[in-house]
Amino acid sequence: MKKVLLLIAATLITACSTEKDEKICCTIIDTEVSIKYVNEDGQNLFEIEDGLTADEITIYHKINDEWIEYYKGNLDHPKGIFVVEREEGSFLKIFPSSTIVEDTYSETKIEFSESDSDVLRTEIEKKNSNEIVTKVWYNDELKWERNQSERMFEILK
Repeated sequence: MKKVLLLIAATLITACSTEKDEKICCTIIDTEVSIKYVNEDGQNLFEIEDGLTADEITIYHKINDEWIEYYKGNLDHPKGIFVVEREEGSFLKIFPSSTIVEDTYSETKIEFSESDSDVLRTEIEKKNSNEIVTKVWYNDELKWERNQSERMFEILK
């Protein structure tokens, strides 16, 4: 009888550890947002002289009603941003906050200078161990919704 109970216990422990491993192996984090900044003439601000550079931009995540500068030195893109070249031009790729500040929403501040910043608000669906952005607002204007296309849009700056 003891052997049967030990065998059942070992099976349960193995099954539970396998389930945990499966959750870890199947985590989906799909949060990046691509933004093309253009001036009034339609010129891409990442492609013109005296335009924008990723080095001059700082990202802040809203956590507990406070803006915290994002920097993770161990990542490929420690500032949470980088410029990516596409057929349509240069885009700023942002990894927004996944910290929920209200209901299912997170907020990320994009600071261009001490006097110029914008707010990216994202609706995040969190199920199991997955995090997926389903809507994006830029300065309170809805710019992207799930299933429209790639998570990218243009901003007149």
